[in-house]
Parts: sequence; structure tokens; C-alpha cells
Amino acid sequence: MHAHIRRLRTGIAIAAAAAISLGACSSSSPDAASSSSGAVKLTFHSWLPTQDQWPNLVAAFEKENPGITIDFTREEDFAGYKTKLDNEILAAEVPDIYGIQVGASFDDYAQYAMPVKDYASDWIGKVNAESVKQTTTAKGEAAAVPILNAGMEFYVYNKTLLDKLGLSLPTSYSQLVATSKAARAAGSSPFAMGAADSWHDTDFFVWLSTQYGDGNDAYKAASGTGKWNTDNLVAAATAWQKLFTDGVFQDSATTTTTYPSARDDYFLAGKSIAFPTGSWHVGAALSTSPEVPGSAVAKDKIGMAVFPTVGPHDAGVTSGVDFALAVSSTLTGAKKDAAAKFVQFMAVGAGQQQWVNTLQGFPVANGMSIQLSDGESALAKSSVDLVTTALAASTHPRKLTSSKQSLENDLGIVLQNVAGGADPAKELASLN
Repeated sequence: MHAHIRRLRTGIAIAAAAAISLGACSSSSPDAASSSSGAVKLTFHSWLPTQDQWPNLVAAFEKENPGITIDFTREEDFAGYKTKLDNEILAAEVPDIYGIQVGASFDDYAQYAMPVKDYASDWIGKVNAESVKQTTTAKGEAAAVPILNAGMEFYVYNKTLLDKLGLSLPTSYSQLVATSKAARAAGSSPFAMGAADSWHDTDFFVWLSTQYGDGNDAYKAASGTGKWNTDNLVAAATAWQKLFTDGVFQDSATTTTTYPSARDDYFLAGKSIAFPTGSWHVGAALSTSPEVPGSAVAKDKIGMAVFPTVGPHDAGVTSGVDFALAVSSTLTGAKKDAAAKFVQFMAVGAGQQQWVNTLQGFPVANGMSIQLSDGESALAKSSVDLVTTALAASTHPRKLTSSKQSLENDLGIVLQNVAGGADPAKELASLN
């Protein structure tokens, strides 16, 4: 699968350019999805919003913009979504609007996107400038509009289960190990990690690497200005390995996906005390969470905390744009205008406020803040405050920037090998 993805994306720049050109020539009209009555139908493909969030968002948009409808196709898994998008690009079927994430592969997908200045020049200034920088290509072109910010590494915890076991939240590595061992001894699973996902392994490792040296070795290695097997990165990879050998993560973590397995089969099933994840999952602590009701933890108290520092320095959480929207470069006329309205709605309009209120991510719109209902518990409110404060203090990016588009997958495989017992130094050296 990994090799297939790498070969496929290598050929995108050549094959898709020709395919899109042919597709454009064969189209009978640039606004083929626009009817004579002025109605416009847009295709939108992504891994977000979730199936619980989308109905309310699209209903609000279509009410605000009569005559525009959105045909949404969603993939549950981000890796699966990228594979689908690759195939759509190769088939000259680029969606009118598509989700995109910053990081090593951003520029590859951005080349099929319309420059932001061509449809958002009158309102893009309302979006946080630092976030816009992250959706700008290496050539200096803003190619997508940031929608949500997020950070790593946090964990959702079951306070009810911890209290039942007589355990408290760990604040150091030694406490982390002791808490995990105590949970195991009591018949519960420790921290349910989805280490089968390269994206999660890489995100976790980037966060972990900031705790060694000046915290910048991974970013230098990704950019090609440094080596992957520096003393600091080898130390970070060794610490990563110990999380498995010391029993902090559950057995078979490297064959467990974050979604749905670690979340559903461990945490929501009431089997694990905690679930390592990103800031977007703080919504599980709210009474409005769509995931918790009906699960084994429906009546339990849920909170979120920052994962304890593992290395010698507390560098805080990593953060950055977690989700952005790109508009196909092929759009013109009514479809282009309609797509611009949808992106604006999601970035700085009612959609932004509505979505961040679900805690899927944190605002990119200047001056916007999350609005919680008065009925939320003290634990829920303190969890949101903790995440908000941690993200505001973040000084390191969550995602690595590299000219090597397969880096996240490659690093993820290396980390899975290390978790399985491989030599950290040799594995990291293979990335040089």
C-alpha cells in the first residue's frame, strides 16, 4: 500500500495535468453543473466534517445561500481520502472543493487548486495571518484557505474509571508508567494508542522530538538541512520505543488504528483509561458530543489533558492548521462564485462558528472564540480552557514541511519498526 501510494503520487504531476486538460476540452460548458434557473451544484470531497457535523453545516449554508447545493463525499480515514483524491486527479475528476492538510504533501495537491487571491481577496484578511502562511506553497502562493487549527499531543481520559481504580492523572514519565501498570493490573487497558496510523505516529514523534536539544532537529531533517539520525532524534525515537516496552500503550498498539479502533474498541468501550489524540477530540468531554452517547462510557466523566513530557524538556504542544479547503482551478463563473461563498462561510462566517463550537478544531477567524453552553460541566470547561491555553502557547508546528511528499508515511513506517523493537539509529538513518 505504501509503495503504491508513493508511485501514484509521483506520477500525478504529469498524468493529471494531461488528464485535466483533456477533461476541460471535453466539457460542454465551464458551468455544466449550473442550471438555466441559476441553481449551482458543487462537489465537495474530504475526510471532514464528520457525518454528525455535516448535516447542520450544509443546512445552514444552503439556507443562507438558496440556489447552491453541496454534494459531499466523505472518507472516514485520511489516508483513504488521499488515495481517493489521487485517483480523482488522475481521472480528471478533481472535486470542485476538496479538503487539504498542511505538511509534506501540501504542494502536490495545491497545484490543482485555484490561488486564494482569485476568489477570497476581499475577506482572506479576516483569517489569522500565521494560519494563511501554512497554506502557502513553497513558491509563495496561498493555495488553500485555513479552516481549523489543532495541536498534539493530548489525551482524552475517563475520570470515572480512573477514580474507580484509585488513579490520578500522571504529570511525569515515571507516573505515566506507574499509572499504566496499575491500570493493567486492575484489568483495564492503559493508553489506547492508534500506532497503526503513520500520521499519528509522525505527529506524536514530532511533538516528542521538540523535547530534545533545541527542539528543531526533526524540522531540519524534514527540510533536508539536517540528518534524521542525530543524537537528539535517536534519543527521541528511543523514548518512543520505551512507551511500548514500558507498557504505556496497549498491547498490539501498532496494529490498532486511531479511528475507529483505539477510540471505539478501547476508549468508548470503557476498556482503557485514556486515548492519545489531538486537540480536536476535546469535544468528547462536552454534553453535546455525538460519539459518547450510547457508548459504554455514556455516563462517565470525560476530560482532556496534555500528554506528560517524556523527554528532558517541556516544549509544550505542537500546533498548526489541521484542515483547509481548496477550490479547483478549473472552476469559472457561477460555480467559482458559489465555491467562494462556501469557503467564506466555513472560514469566517457562520459555518466557522458552528463548527468550532463542536470542538472539532479551533478558530482561524480573527476574533472568533468557542461558545460553550451554560450547562457544560466544570470538567468540560476546564478541559477546553486547558487546550485553548496550550495551543496559544505553542511554539512548534505540528506538521513537517518537506519536498519529499511521502515523508509522513516513510517516517510512520520507521516509527512502527522502532516500536516493534528495531534499532532506532539504523531506522532513522534510512530516511537520510
